[in-house]
Amino acid sequence: MRNMMQLLGGIAVAGVVAAGSTAFTASGVTNSGGFTKIAGGGTTTMTVEGAVLNSAALVYDATDGNKVVGATLNVAGSNGTTLNTTTSVITGTLKGTNNSGTTSSTSALTCTWGSTTIWNCVVGNATTGYMTAVTDLDVKVQPGI
Repeated sequence: MRNMMQLLGGIAVAGVVAAGSTAFTASGVTNSGGFTKIAGGGTTTMTVEGAVLNSAALVYDATDGNKVVGATLNVAGSNGTTLNTTTSVITGTLKGTNNSGTTSSTSALTCTWGSTTIWNCVVGNATTGYMTAVTDLDVKVQPGI
């Protein structure tokens, strides 16, 4: 019984540590996806304005897994409804280490609707705009009417 309690205690502590590794800011942001890891390790801030973020995944270069070239977002309107796919505008920024090793760099993302609530966001130039470590993903949503 003692070993079982130690195991459960260790799992609980690991869960708290994992949950604390990602900070969400801005009003109306929800983390129903539960993601906590991002390229480069360490802590990560994800800021979303104007929408509910259900999940996010970084997109890596098809031939080099060390290059982050975008993000796939599962977002809904701030009231949980589906965004208008023709009039909504989503933009974003990756922050972290760029292709030349400079930390605290940014790379702008252009987002297009993929399907249902999925939006695909890519850096302008995958050859030079990629990141090797990501510390922040900032997304702004202008819901269409």
